[in-house]
Amino acid sequence: MTVAQLPSPATQAVRDVLRDHAVQVVFQPIVQLEDGVVNGYEALARFDGQHFANPAEAFAAAEAAGLSVDLEILAIEQALARLGDLPDGVWLSLNASVAALLEPRTISLLLAHAHRGLTVELTERTPVTDYTALREVMDLLRAVGIKIAIDDAGSGFANLTQILQIQPDIIKLDIFLTRDIDQDPVRIALARALFTFAESIGAMLVAEGIETYAEHAQLTALGVRHGQGYYIAKPGPLPSRHIEPLL
Repeated sequence: MTVAQLPSPATQAVRDVLRDHAVQVVFQPIVQLEDGVVNGYEALARFDGQHFANPAEAFAAAEAAGLSVDLEILAIEQALARLGDLPDGVWLSLNASVAALLEPRTISLLLAHAHRGLTVELTERTPVTDYTALREVMDLLRAVGIKIAIDDAGSGFANLTQILQIQPDIIKLDIFLTRDIDQDPVRIALARALFTFAESIGAMLVAEGIETYAEHAQLTALGVRHGQGYYIAKPGPLPSRHIEPLL
């Protein structure tokens, strides 16, 4: 291999992570806002600082190297390995791009663990180019009890298109709408509209990025029943079934 053919440092770092299975998983609780009872945990990938400064950098490097699906699958595998540590009745939420979800290896992984209560959060890491194929996969997953969530609801036109096309079981309110919602009547109005929409299609609305008591109180007043964020608990090891919000 010539010098010109050598992989970039970022590409080599991705290959090293894949080779060594060097993905750690932390878990952020999804709780009932009224009483702090944990209903689920979102699994989040983390990387050693010597490889990547943050997860976004890791997945961007993997995308550039054509290895993003491989990295996503490794992260999903690492999260699924912790299923036995979850409390009974609590679901595990896994992030997956459209490209990863359409990959047969991902589908096989999810089907093999469907009995344990899974949710797949569809990310916008890759765009949707074939809704027919995506709906076929989602119908297969739903048939065995796996729920589908749309992440970052309200973040843009493409995201709203996904909600209309997919009709998810869970809609996650974007952190941009949650931030300072107690001080902004426009955010309140949009959150209320999304809550009403979710109720009308039988979906659960989960508010992401709750960081203050005031945001928590405002969302609860709007009728939003589930949420997650640093005010409730930061991502970390699997904690107990009940979470007391931070003061």
